[in-house]
Amino acid sequence: MKRFFALAILCVTLFALTGCGGVPLRSMPRLLQLQSQLLEANPAEFMVALQVDVRLTPPPGAVPLLVIKVTPREPGAFAAIDKKLPLQLSVASGATLGLEPPPAGRRWLLYSMPAATQAELRHVQDTIKRAKAAANGSAAGSLSIGVEQDSLAAAVTDPVLATTRWDTWLQTRQSDGFFEAWSGTPAQMKKATSEKK
Repeated sequence: MKRFFALAILCVTLFALTGCGGVPLRSMPRLLQLQSQLLEANPAEFMVALQVDVRLTPPPGAVPLLVIKVTPREPGAFAAIDKKLPLQLSVASGATLGLEPPPAGRRWLLYSMPAATQAELRHVQDTIKRAKAAANGSAAGSLSIGVEQDSLAAAVTDPVLATTRWDTWLQTRQSDGFFEAWSGTPAQMKKATSEKK
């Protein structure tokens, strides 16, 4: 029996950055589990936490996007999916979510899924389950999952802030808590974005 989805999580896809720089080695096991966890996750528990310089204030509408791409190995075997789902800024305190208090001069920006994004993720989960059931488990394809932060990085126009550290943490299930997925600077994000184009 073929596996339904081949592992297709790459650091390039995961954070819209070129290369794997900034991805902590201790996080690789969790990143490799991200694919299966997200397919079974409760969308209300998925969160992205960014630890940034306290002076950084993202403008309205500049939010991370959950990027999901599902591609069948055989064209037409099931409906392909290519979505960028917006997250929303949450008002919860990082301390209440199990995150360590940020050092002096830094703060957490916490993002969760709004109702519309939760519904879209459930639709993606259902589509994959239906395709698998219709093919008696023999359907094959790839699933790529990422968190795109381009609009947030583009909003950093102050050269001083562009070189400050930016840490990205993910949570797929509340019971598992957050794990660090990437660390770098807004300048590195911008550079990677321009190289993609």
